[in-house]
Amino acid sequence: MVLRGPKLIPEFKFDAKRKFRFDFYVESNGLKVAVELEGGVWSKGRHTRPSGFLRDMEKYNLAASKGILVFRIPSHDISHKWLSPIVETITKGTTK
Repeated sequence: MVLRGPKLIPEFKFDAKRKFRFDFYVESNGLKVAVELEGGVWSKGRHTRPSGFLRDMEKYNLAASKGILVFRIPSHDISHKWLSPIVETITKGTTK
């Protein structure tokens, strides 16, 4: 599967104070877009345990306050189903 789009920055640090980072990040067409791979969905991984879940909420809310649109993808299913809307959004951009 090939999806065309701008090059994504891996392990992008977006907050030095909290050391928060995104799995992938891009600024394109007036948008700031982050992609997070959520692991352990079915195996009670970090993202589904209370402390990890709360930390993720803090991270995503901080991102929203900085104007970053966050897409979340289950790491066990990185497929066209999940990636296509992200590529579409990045390609379309914003109407300013």
